[in-house]
Amino acid sequence: MTEQKLIAGCIKQDRRAQNELYKRYYPLMSSIALRYTHNEDEALQRMNGGFYKVLKNLEKYDNQYGLATWIRNVLVNHLIDEFRTEKNYIATIHLTDYADVDPSLDYNNADLEFDAQELRDMISRLPDVTQKVFNMYAIDGFKHREIADAISISVGTSKWLVSDARKKLRAMLEAQTIREEQSIEKRG
Repeated sequence: MTEQKLIAGCIKQDRRAQNELYKRYYPLMSSIALRYTHNEDEALQRMNGGFYKVLKNLEKYDNQYGLATWIRNVLVNHLIDEFRTEKNYIATIHLTDYADVDPSLDYNNADLEFDAQELRDMISRLPDVTQKVFNMYAIDGFKHREIADAISISVGTSKWLVSDARKKLRAMLEAQTIREEQSIEKRG
């Protein structure tokens, strides 16, 4: 089924077309949802809520953008909305505005090779707000201003949280490397 027929069928609430759309974009949606949640059950629940929003707003789809890009944006916005409603995350964390993050710090020279699941596990160990901001910036490509507006923090706090996430991820990678080297030494 072509993408246009699939969209038209979904708008007409054809269950087969909706099922096909879900199957076709499940890998994309599940990988995004996993980045913003704590476990697979929560990811599936949030992803399905986002898919419902996709179906509900499909007539607003502008084919100027790819359907996958549009679905990704709807889902990320849904996940951000879900995050906003969880007042206990923001209410229990006192964020300090760090406008003077050292721009000379460079954490993008990670030459270590590891699989996506290991990275996802490391990111999931970050504090909730740090994890969300890091995902939005580093993985989903949001600008700091967009992140700040989306989750009601300052631009400086967004920058600091990304910097903090990079520092913590680097420390986790270094600790993992040390553990692997020690394991190799014990075996050798």
